[in-house]
Amino acid sequence: MPIDLNDATSEEIGLIPGVGRRMTHEFEEYRPYEAMSQFRREIGKYVDDDEVARLACYVEIR
Repeated sequence: MPIDLNDATSEEIGLIPGVGRRMTHEFEEYRPYEAMSQFRREIGKYVDDDEVARLACYVEIR
């Protein structure tokens, strides 16, 4: 079940496979997210498109 990008705790974000402390910080830094396109753009600064697509499977914006 995807987690809400705007409400997830650091611990919940850290449960996403392959997401460490630094990436958890990046997820939190850009809150609040208004659209998945914003998530893809911001997280895409740190990882390639394939990794952004993989991470997007674990998150949503409610």
